[in-house]
Amino acid sequence: MWEKIKVASGIILAAIVAGFLFMPSSKKPDDGKIHLQYWYVSGDKEQIPYHVREFNSSQDSIVVDCTPLPWNEHEKKILTAILSGNPPDVVNLVSPVAKWASRFALVPLDSLMKEDSFDSTIFFPSLWDEMRWRNRIYAVPLYSNSYAFFYNKSLFKEAGLDPNKPPVTWDQVLEYSLKLTKRDVNGRITQIGFIPNYGNLSTAMLMAWELGARFLTNDGTKVDLVNPAMVKALTWVTNFYNVYNFNDVSSFKAGFGFADQQGFISQKVAMMVLDNTFPDQIKIYNPKLKYGVSVIPSFKGYPTASSSGSWWLAIPRGAKHIKAAWQFMKFAVRKQVQLKEAEMEKVILYPANKYAAEDSSFIGNDYTKVIFNKEMEYSHSPTIVPLAHDVFWREFMGASDRAINKIQTPEAALMQAQSVIQQQLNQAIDYDNYVQSRMSLEEPK
Repeated sequence: MWEKIKVASGIILAAIVAGFLFMPSSKKPDDGKIHLQYWYVSGDKEQIPYHVREFNSSQDSIVVDCTPLPWNEHEKKILTAILSGNPPDVVNLVSPVAKWASRFALVPLDSLMKEDSFDSTIFFPSLWDEMRWRNRIYAVPLYSNSYAFFYNKSLFKEAGLDPNKPPVTWDQVLEYSLKLTKRDVNGRITQIGFIPNYGNLSTAMLMAWELGARFLTNDGTKVDLVNPAMVKALTWVTNFYNVYNFNDVSSFKAGFGFADQQGFISQKVAMMVLDNTFPDQIKIYNPKLKYGVSVIPSFKGYPTASSSGSWWLAIPRGAKHIKAAWQFMKFAVRKQVQLKEAEMEKVILYPANKYAAEDSSFIGNDYTKVIFNKEMEYSHSPTIVPLAHDVFWREFMGASDRAINKIQTPEAALMQAQSVIQQQLNQAIDYDNYVQSRMSLEEPK
C-alpha cells in the first residue's frame, strides 16, 4: 500500500517540478502594472476585502485582482493551480500552515523578512508560532478571534450570586452552575449554569492547557494525549455529568439554535466561553441582556488559557510576482489597515496585529477589549499535531464523547485516541520525509 502511495506521490511531485520549470506564459496586462492574483476563501462573491481596495488605491504600480473561493472547493482549486504551474500570487487560508508547507506548496518568507527587517513581534505570539514549519516561516497571520468567559448578570442576581463577581476557578463554575440550574415539575432542565461540551472550544482542552499539558514531543514524532493534565481535565468534565444526567443535558441542548436561539443569548445557559463577536451578536438578537465578560476560569494556582487560530496570507510555490506579493502582504497586516477593516466588516475580525487590537478604537473602550487581549496572550494554537490535525481533533472529540457517556474511562478513551493519532502521524512523517528527499526548497531571490 505504501509503495503505491509513493508511486502516486512521485507522479504528483514530478508534476509540481514540471510546473515550476515550465510554467505557462500569461498575457501581460496592457496597463503596465503588476497584476497580483489573490485567492481567498469567502462566501460572498461580490465583496472585495478592504485590505485589497486600500492597497490598490495606495499606490499605482501593483493591482490586486481578487478571486473568492467557496469553502468546500478551495483546497482542490489551489493545489490544482500549483500542480499546473499557474498558481495565484497570494492565498488567504485558515487551515494549518504546516499542512501546506510540508508539501512544498508555499514559498518560505525568511529571506524576504530579513531583507525588509520585518518585525514579527507585531503579532500575538500564538498566531506567529502557527506560521512556522521546520524552523522556517511560510505565512503571516491576518486575522483571528479571541475567547473570554461570558456570564448572565440577571440570572446571577436571581440565583443569589453577586452579578459583579464571576467564577475564577472551574470548581466555582460547578458550584455556581448548581445554583443557576432550574427544572420544571417533570424534572426537565429549563435553565442551566454551564455545559462543558457546548460551544466552539473544548472545556477539557482549555483545562489541559491551563494545567500545562503538552501533546507532542519537541521533535514532533510522538503524541502524548494520555498526559496527567489531560486526564485530570477530562475527568473533571465526566464528573460534571455525575451531577447532571447526560441525557437530560442533551435533551435540553436539542432546543438550541442560532441567533436568538443560541443558548447564552436566549438566557438558557448562564455561563459560556464565547468569542469576541458575541457582544455584537447580543446587541442584535437580545439587546436587553445584561451580561459580563471575564477571564476564562482556571484551576486554583494555574493561569488561564484560551485558543485562537489564524486566517493567514502566503505565497504559493510557482507564484510569478513574489516581491510584489510580499509588499501586499506587509500592507495587509499594518495596524491602521487592520483597524479600518475590523471597523468596516459586518463581523468583527480580531486583528493578528496586537497593536491594532490594543488600540482604543478597536471594540470601543470598554473592559471587554482588555479581557480579550489578555486571553490572546494566553492563547494556544488549535493546530496541536500539524501533520495529523484533522485526525487529532476527530479522535480527541470521540474520546471525550466516550468518556462522558461512560463507555470508557478517561484514560482508556484517551489511550485509544492516542493510538489512532500516532498511527496517522507516523504515516504523515514517512510521507513528509519522502517528499523532503525528492525536492529541494529554495528561498525567493
